[in-house]
Amino acid sequence: MPMVSSLSSITKGLNTNQHQAVVSTSPVILCLAGAGSGKTTVLTRRIAHLFHENRIGTSNMLALTFTRLAGKEMKERVIKLVGDSEGKKLFCNTFHAFAVSVLKDWGDRIGIEKNFTIYDQEDRASILTTIIDELGKRTTLKKVMFSFEISMAPQGTEERKVINEYLYRLRQNNAVDLEKLIAKVVELWKIDFESLQYYRRMYTHIFIDEYQDSNDEQRDMISFLSPPNLFVVGDDFQAIYGWRQAKVEYILNFPKEYPECEIIKLEDNYRSTKTIVAAANNLISHNKKQTKKKLIAHKDGDPITIQMVADERVEYEMIVKKVCELQEKGYSYKDIAILSRTNAQLQKTKMELAVSNIPNVLINNDDLMKNRDIRSIVAWLEVITNHKDNRALSIALRYPHPFLTQMEESKVKMKALEDDSSHLEVLHQSDFPGVKEFFSIGKKIFKTWMDEEETSVSRLFEIAADILGVLDDYKEKGLNNRIESFESSLNYIRNWEKSKTNLGEDASLSGFLKWLKYRDIHEKLIQEKDAVKLMTVHGSKGLEFPVVIMIGMVEEVFPSKKTNDLEEERRLAYVGFTRAKEKLILSYAANRQLFNGTLVPAERSRFIDEINA
Repeated sequence: MPMVSSLSSITKGLNTNQHQAVVSTSPVILCLAGAGSGKTTVLTRRIAHLFHENRIGTSNMLALTFTRLAGKEMKERVIKLVGDSEGKKLFCNTFHAFAVSVLKDWGDRIGIEKNFTIYDQEDRASILTTIIDELGKRTTLKKVMFSFEISMAPQGTEERKVINEYLYRLRQNNAVDLEKLIAKVVELWKIDFESLQYYRRMYTHIFIDEYQDSNDEQRDMISFLSPPNLFVVGDDFQAIYGWRQAKVEYILNFPKEYPECEIIKLEDNYRSTKTIVAAANNLISHNKKQTKKKLIAHKDGDPITIQMVADERVEYEMIVKKVCELQEKGYSYKDIAILSRTNAQLQKTKMELAVSNIPNVLINNDDLMKNRDIRSIVAWLEVITNHKDNRALSIALRYPHPFLTQMEESKVKMKALEDDSSHLEVLHQSDFPGVKEFFSIGKKIFKTWMDEEETSVSRLFEIAADILGVLDDYKEKGLNNRIESFESSLNYIRNWEKSKTNLGEDASLSGFLKWLKYRDIHEKLIQEKDAVKLMTVHGSKGLEFPVVIMIGMVEEVFPSKKTNDLEEERRLAYVGFTRAKEKLILSYAANRQLFNGTLVPAERSRFIDEINA
């Protein structure tokens, strides 16, 4: 693959501030990059500049992102700049992906075996519900989940008892909770200096994208690594994850933490029109807690459309009309994104679009890999890679039909508890009628995995489905929709394999199973087909569209009545505005519907008024 090698090529087309961010010799840099200002270009070209001009190896650089999609795009660009061989050596991925790689290599120091399983929020909720039931239902799942996520359940409380049991079962199952992956790395480095020193020696240059989204654990990870060269890029105007414990203060206080840092501002916006940028600038100027910068646009465009309708029902009808008008003007369906503050509004919009036969996709709704049959096949694969994963085993034991009765499964769990062993070990010693068939299937899948090391994940998935009789069952019952769903899932896995191969990353079964749990929303569901995209404003972060329609712009909806942080709500609206490249349409209803169906007067969002201030 041809690569860009000269300094003039690397810096070609950059504006003054972008050029400075790429070539600066400062060891610590805070790059404040406004929306659409080319931060990915700057970050990737800085990596290329350090490689070509300073002879810094890509294996000595660590680039951390907050979404896999961003990491993938960055690494692809780096490969074009430094060449295939060197580009693939760069670790450019999410914090969670980095945590997984550390725990795979060093986790045994804190009792985590290499083939550990990751439990996501759905897994956690299922296990916690079981534990709550077993302990007498003295608390609720909501209380326990909240306590777990903020690590605030005092000893002696019912919530702490449930959490302690959950943590015990994680250890028994050789599993790590998705939300605690980074904390586990910090725990490792606190007690194992050798592992910390290994990464300190390896990574002399660390790059962090979207630094405004950092939370305590991520900051701790970087503090432990203590890199001599640190480049962070972010935009406090787009800090919208306070509810996930992200702290905008980390980017705001960065100059205090690193007094010698160089601050470089990227304010030229190359995405949106002047009218859209002016609206965004006016809106965000109402916030007090922020850095000083202002977007500068370079493209002329249409005025922003502000649409008032009588009620929400009319609003959904208006959206259909707008989409049809835009298509008549030459826009494709995929050029249009409909954003809202809540998922509920999107569901109703989706129904209205469907009635009018307008193709659409609701992002974060229909996850191919969440299909029951697909999840069950995945569970079989999890069991063969991690024999201690009792949760995966429980799912596999029920698919494609129950191999144990409820009574038999209870006996297995009880015996495992008495012997302090895994459920699979107990199952090996039992003589229940369905056990022989279960192990016969398991051995066939396991043999394929062991005998054919070069077998791709997609091929193994296909073989496992064949052994389980999935497609034969679909064909026999005439379930063509499920056959299509299975083929879509298979293609999804193949695309993952292709991406991993192109980036020189782990494409093993173990890597796939872990990735399934920490992949982000964009990589799950952004599709290339020509369809209107519906998503929450949170879900739109990092994306851009020729046309953005923001619906439900009324007080108590946007900004939300549930919020305690009006400035974060305003930043969220700013993110929504700056997703639009050419057209921005804001709509609100004079009346809105309560949950009981009653129509009440609605006041238009203050954010609409603030764009002209």
